[in-house]
Amino acid sequence: MKPLFFDLDGTLIDSKLDIANSVNAALKYFDLKPIKNEKIYEFVGTGVRQLLVDCLRLQGKMDVFDDFFEYFLNYYYQHLLDNTVLYDGVLEMLQYVRKKYELFVVTNKSEIFAYKVVEGLGIDGYFKDVVGGDTFNNKKPHPEPIEKLSKKHKLSIKNSFIVGDSESDIELAKSVGFGIIWASYGFRDVSILDRYSVDFVVNSPKELISIL
Repeated sequence: MKPLFFDLDGTLIDSKLDIANSVNAALKYFDLKPIKNEKIYEFVGTGVRQLLVDCLRLQGKMDVFDDFFEYFLNYYYQHLLDNTVLYDGVLEMLQYVRKKYELFVVTNKSEIFAYKVVEGLGIDGYFKDVVGGDTFNNKKPHPEPIEKLSKKHKLSIKNSFIVGDSESDIELAKSVGFGIIWASYGFRDVSILDRYSVDFVVNSPKELISIL
């Protein structure tokens, strides 16, 4: 079977509220001003370190980064399933596509968080492997996650697709010659299509069934 690669946040799961709550909990702990959730959502997709860099730069408080980073990691790990849910239709979609594809998660979320979420939401059994932003030396959009998975699982990756909602997913797909299926229901605004071309746009997970 051919492989199929999924992003996690904004593609399979709606995790934005728990991420924003955890960022603002860390800001409060360090006596910093809260950031509107919508602004935090704009920073999601490039990995936790860059997310926190972007948030602290808004505050002009990069000097507390190391302690802030540690606090956030501990807090988010305890709260990452408070509000996070699968998008409607994800289970039906996975049940269908698993019959035709070997499924993988390639996310910039830290591996320990990705595994806890996937297992906690009961979808770990659908995936042959899950890799995070810190699994390898390089994260999306660098091609290393795809290259390492392909070697590990002896994958035939011709005519493969990546399903995701962020710039890093689109850039990764282009770097390895994959098709890109963009999830319009995710964290990024449709204006992303002014800068990037994609092969398919889906407005819900169930729409993947008709494409795949």
